[in-house]
Amino acid sequence: MNVIGIALEELYRIFDVLNRDKFDGKLPEPVITIQKTRGATLGHFTLDKTWKDKNDVESEEKSYYEINIDPRWFNSRTSAEVAETLLHEMCHYHNKFNDIKDCSNNIHNKKFKSSAERVGLVVEKGKSVGYGYTSMSDELKAYMENVVKPSEEAFEYFRTAPISLGGGGRTRKKTQFKYTCPNCGQEVKAKKDVAVKCGDCDVLMEMEDVESED
Repeated sequence: MNVIGIALEELYRIFDVLNRDKFDGKLPEPVITIQKTRGATLGHFTLDKTWKDKNDVESEEKSYYEINIDPRWFNSRTSAEVAETLLHEMCHYHNKFNDIKDCSNNIHNKKFKSSAERVGLVVEKGKSVGYGYTSMSDELKAYMENVVKPSEEAFEYFRTAPISLGGGGRTRKKTQFKYTCPNCGQEVKAKKDVAVKCGDCDVLMEMEDVESED
């Protein structure tokens, strides 16, 4: 079953609807990817055109920005919330397309806030991301439900955090594990199954089953 293909097809469809209704259809289609990102990040937008045609690397017409959605969160979020993440990244795309700098070192500024609120997102401020926390207004929720109608089945499968790889090489015993703050994405390393609290957000950090390189 092509679970990635089904999810991607739905993300492209949602992009087209949001582009039409929220951005006047002015955003050129990006490359949409589904892959794990750093920390607790739900998605990202690349500030450079990271996808190139290997036969014409210098061509602007054959170069594309990337929007990525992290599949780890398909398990805990509704399809409408996945679409909200896509809309968040599209706001970054809109600003980049219009030469508006809306972020610096992951700190979202008031220009991002303005763009996000214009399309119906509710914006909250956090210490580590500035105006980077977004959610759906009641009006946007109704629009998602009645117009966009994102498919729950398209995001039925999710990516688990730990992976085991086959092949050669020696096996190392895991001694250090990565802990990530679910709010701001701050990361630390510690032993397994200990309580680690984020000093900025005052919440317990979540352990990822990833081996340390030390």
